[in-house]
Amino acid sequence: MKNFFAQFDNISIRRKFILVYIFCICLPVIAGGIIWVAFTSQSMQQNTIHYLNQTFEGASSDFSILTQTAVNMANQVNADKSLLNDLSKRFTTPAEHYDLYWSALRNRFNMYLVSNPDIAEVSLYIDDPHFFNTDYFRVLDASTRQKEWYRLASASKSNFLVYPGSTAIAITPYKNRLTIIRKIVSPTYLNNATNYLLIELRLDRVIAKLKDESGNMDIYLTAPGNQVIWSNHSNKNNLTSEPADSYYVLQDDIGPSPYFEGWKITGVYDKFLLYKRQFVVLAYILLITLSLSGFSVFLIWSVLNSMSYRLSALSRHIKKVSEDHLEPLLLPHAGKDEVGWLIETFNKMIEEINDLINVVYKLEMQKKSVEVENIRAEYQYLQAQVDPHFLFNTLNAILVFCVKNGYSELSSIISSLSKLFKRMLVTGNNLISVSEELDFIDKYLAIEKFRFGDKFEYEIQISPTVLESNRLIPKMSIQPIVENACKHGLQASIEDNRRLFVKADIENKALVISVKDNGSGMATETVNAIYSRLKAPVSGTDIHIGSDDDMESGVGIQNVYRRMMMNYGERFHFKIYSAPEQGTEIILRIEEI
Repeated sequence: MKNFFAQFDNISIRRKFILVYIFCICLPVIAGGIIWVAFTSQSMQQNTIHYLNQTFEGASSDFSILTQTAVNMANQVNADKSLLNDLSKRFTTPAEHYDLYWSALRNRFNMYLVSNPDIAEVSLYIDDPHFFNTDYFRVLDASTRQKEWYRLASASKSNFLVYPGSTAIAITPYKNRLTIIRKIVSPTYLNNATNYLLIELRLDRVIAKLKDESGNMDIYLTAPGNQVIWSNHSNKNNLTSEPADSYYVLQDDIGPSPYFEGWKITGVYDKFLLYKRQFVVLAYILLITLSLSGFSVFLIWSVLNSMSYRLSALSRHIKKVSEDHLEPLLLPHAGKDEVGWLIETFNKMIEEINDLINVVYKLEMQKKSVEVENIRAEYQYLQAQVDPHFLFNTLNAILVFCVKNGYSELSSIISSLSKLFKRMLVTGNNLISVSEELDFIDKYLAIEKFRFGDKFEYEIQISPTVLESNRLIPKMSIQPIVENACKHGLQASIEDNRRLFVKADIENKALVISVKDNGSGMATETVNAIYSRLKAPVSGTDIHIGSDDDMESGVGIQNVYRRMMMNYGERFHFKIYSAPEQGTEIILRIEEI
C-alpha cells in the first residue's frame, strides 16, 4: 500500500490536479447525477400515480356523498306516510287540491331543495289522471310514458334507477345532470299504482373539482356500457382502451352500491408528459453540472497555474543554488500562501548562508579555528530541524521572562506547556500510573482553557482507591481522547458553558476512566462507524479520529484502542455514549487480572 501511494510522488502537480478533478469531481458528479435521475424518475412516477389516485378518491367520495343524499331523500319520501296519504286524497274542486299543495305538499319538497344545493329538481310523477300538475307533482300521462327515462325505469326490476342525464322539462336538456329515479309503490296509498320520484342532481361541483385537480389527465365519468357522461377531453365521446406502454389508466367505482353498479370514473395519463418532465429535470441537472464543472476547471486551472509558475521558478533556482549560485529568488508576485512562504524562507536561508559564508571566510582568513567551528555549527544548525530540547529550553527562558515581568497568567500557561514538552521528551517505560497520566491531561487542559477563556471549564477526579491501587496504563492513552473531546466536541458546540469532566475510579475491582463533554455530540450512525473502524483490521486507509497529527504520532483513538488491546486483551472494554447536542462520554474499562 505504501509503495502504491509512493507512486504519486513521481507525478507532477499538474497531473495530480487533473486526477483529483477527474476522480473527485467529474466521476462523483456524473455518478451522482445518474443515480439521482434513476431514483427521481421512479419517485416522480410514484408521486404522479399517488396524486391521480388521491384525485380519484376525492372525486369518488364527493360523488358518493352527492348521490347518497339523493338516495336517502328518495327513501324518506317513500316512507313518508303522511305525504302519501295527502297524495291519495280525492278533491271535488281544483281549489281544494291547490290549497293542499300550497299549505303542505310544496313545503316538504322545498325543504330538500333548500338544504341540498346540488339537487336541481324534484318531481313526483303520479299515476292518477285526476291529479293536477304543479311544480313538484305531475301526472304520469301518455306523453311522459314515451320518454326514455320512463321506459328504462318501468322495465327495470329494481325500485331504483340512475338515469345518466337530465329529465327536467326544458327546451334544451341541461348538461352535467344526473337523475335518481325511485319507484313509489304502496298497497294502501295511491291505489297501489306505480309512481316515480325523480331527483335531478347537479354534477357541476364534482366536475369543477375534477377539472381543477386533473392537470394533464383525461378524465371520463361513465355509465354502464362505458357510456361517457362527462369528460374533460372534448375530442372523445366514448372511452377507448389506451395502450398500457404509453398511458397510465386508472379506474375506480363511484356511487353507492348497488344503485350505481357499473358506474366508473376513469383517468388516462400520457406517459410522454411524465417523460417530458423527467427530461426537463435532467436538462437542468446537466446544465448545473456543466456550469459547476466549468467553474471548477477554471478554479483548478487558476490555482494550478499560480502554484506551477512559482514552484517551477523555485525548482530552477534551487538547481542554480546547487551550482553555487547563492542568490535569492526574486519574483514579481511571490504571494503570501504556503508557496510564497516557502520562497520567502528560501530567500532568507540563502541570505543567512551567504552571511555565514562571509563570516566563515573572514574567520578562516584570521585563522580562528574555534570561531570557524562555531560558525559551521550554526550553519549546520540552520539546515537541521528544530530540536525539541531547544523548544523546551526556549520555553523555560520565556517563562523566566514572564515571571520577572509579572505576566502571571501567561507564565502559568507557558509553565504547563514547558512541562508537557519535558514529559514528551522523557523516554523509558511505556507504562505509567493513572495519576501521572491525569496530571499530564491537567496541564494540557490548562492550555485549552487558556484558549477558550470563560467559555470552557474542566474537572478531573481521581478516587483514592485508584491512587492506592497504583494501577499502570500505557503512556499517552487518555490524552488523545481528551484532545478529541476538546476539538470535535467542545469547539463544534455553540454553547458558552462548555464543560469537560475526566474521572478515574475503581468499580468491581476494574479501573474505569471516563471522559465526558457537553459538546455537539454525535449521531448513532457516527458512533457505529467509529466502532466499526476500531474493530476493523489495521490498513492504510484507516480514518483516525483525534488530533490532526494522528497519522504521524500514532495516538489517535484507534491507536489508543489497539494499544489497550495489545496490553490487556479481552480485559479491556471501550464504550461510547453520545447523542446530537447532548454531548459525548467515552469510557475505558480495564478488568483486574
